[in-house]
Amino acid sequence: MTPPRPLALFDLDGTLTRRDTLSDLLYHQFGLGRCLRAGISLAPPLLGVPLGVVHRDRAKVDLLRHFFAGMTDEAFQALGRDYALNHLDRLLRPQARQRLDWHRQAGHRVIVISASVREWIQPWTDSLGIELLATELERRNGRLTGELDGPNCRGAEKVVRLQSLLDPADYHPIHAYGDTDGDTEMLALADHAVYRGLR
Repeated sequence: MTPPRPLALFDLDGTLTRRDTLSDLLYHQFGLGRCLRAGISLAPPLLGVPLGVVHRDRAKVDLLRHFFAGMTDEAFQALGRDYALNHLDRLLRPQARQRLDWHRQAGHRVIVISASVREWIQPWTDSLGIELLATELERRNGRLTGELDGPNCRGAEKVVRLQSLLDPADYHPIHAYGDTDGDTEMLALADHAVYRGLR
């Protein structure tokens, strides 16, 4: 009888990377000036999140809508691919990359589960031969609306997405790596949970 295959689950932003990929992408694609102007115009919802008066998903959509609403799907795919293949790898924490590569080389099933948007991650995960579950953006008539297509891939939604892909009971051991309360439910699935341990 074949023994169960190990499974490794990684959060992206702050766990594998040194900082948030959305802010890094916006800086590279739109420049510092436009990002600063957006920060001023979006200050009420962005500042409302740490104060507990604005839900983080609402602030996220406001930011995504500001930059991407009306953009063609083709342009967004190209933007995401450019970021994923030319910038994302530079954000990786060395220890985190070593751990990711160890799981890959050992033949474990590796899945990145991220609240960031699929288009600016998947070209990178595809290049490594690993899987991705991430937040999706809504399209209408070939253009982005700036709204999410389904729930933000954070918190309990990470487990929902994972369980729609596989049965965790089929894997042993399960390793999981995260760095915020948005990873709590994913970490709870693991035999070996690492919280902020890849820094």
